[in-house]
Amino acid sequence: MKIAGVICEYNPFHNGHQRHLRLTRERSGCDYIVCCMAGAFTQRGELAIVDKFLRAEMALRCGADAVVELPALFAVRTADVFAAAGVRILSALGADVLSFGAETADLATLYTLARLREEEPEALSQVVREGLRAGKSHARAHGEAVSALLGLDTRRPNAILAAEYLRAMKKQGSSMQPLAIAREGEYHDAALCPLASATAVRKAMREGGSVREAVPVEVWDLLESAPLSRPLNDLGLYLLRTTDLSRLVGAGEGLENRLKHAAQCAPTLAAVVEAVKCKRYTRARIERLVAAAMLGMDGALAARHPLPEYARLLGFRKQAQPLLAKMAQGAIPLVTRAAQLKGDETFALECRATDLWGLSAKDPALRVAGRDFTRRLIIL
Repeated sequence: MKIAGVICEYNPFHNGHQRHLRLTRERSGCDYIVCCMAGAFTQRGELAIVDKFLRAEMALRCGADAVVELPALFAVRTADVFAAAGVRILSALGADVLSFGAETADLATLYTLARLREEEPEALSQVVREGLRAGKSHARAHGEAVSALLGLDTRRPNAILAAEYLRAMKKQGSSMQPLAIAREGEYHDAALCPLASATAVRKAMREGGSVREAVPVEVWDLLESAPLSRPLNDLGLYLLRTTDLSRLVGAGEGLENRLKHAAQCAPTLAAVVEAVKCKRYTRARIERLVAAAMLGMDGALAARHPLPEYARLLGFRKQAQPLLAKMAQGAIPLVTRAAQLKGDETFALECRATDLWGLSAKDPALRVAGRDFTRRLIIL
């Protein structure tokens, strides 16, 4: 049995994701594909546009054989933590291949990028220093220097994650083989087309437009009527004003002070982010700290749990029963019922994330607390 793993968000699932799953199966020759998917919040700290259970079903309809959850404690973090957690889960469940999208399918280039994210040769350091003197942030100066060196825009999210997957596999001694699949389309392109980016699809959905051409026919009926998340402005502002932000994951370098100050008079969370954003603090870092405040995700909790200790199954296809049997023999428990995790502090955080997402939607059925315990396993 050959298993391919995919670390994902599917925010939401679109044609590009279906293409990736199809090419993963073709190029790896795998028997099964397991997706490790972020839940209610994304890596950038945003609420996913539609419910995690719905997104899991979309993946199962379009090529995945099983979907497990990437816990919020690791999903709403920097790229290195996000990647390390996904690698840990999939490797522990017995995946043989890790398939990911990137700006290039050339593994040699991606391995070089991974190395440059760990070590900075003097020649590269000199270019970075020149960028700093020109008033650029360190992240931008470093990213531009590496991009120039490799002839590839390495600042794209997929390129960064690809490098972090390779670093995580090396650090953990994972036996998974990497499979890079070149993505098509632009990550932040706002134009809607058959291979539109998730950014473009979300924008169209928020504006009430049709996204039929950008998503697989298998999921259109789910997306067409799906309740969308909305900003949790009142709750978010209150927590930013009253929480000790310094204890949260992602705090430091004075960001927590600027965030608390901005929250005192800002009318919305978006206004807070805009007020704090600067060369030193990226939008993603700010939004992750806002999410940490809403989730109560403190640094002590993260320190106690450096890597995931279980894999929670969200759904699977009936013909994948042999896959489930294999995963159940993995190095970490495969959890099929939420009750098995009652009392687990990382899962308690997951439940808060799910409940917060529910409160952001208009649908009364989604606003009920404890859906992680009442929602049935998805079986197709």
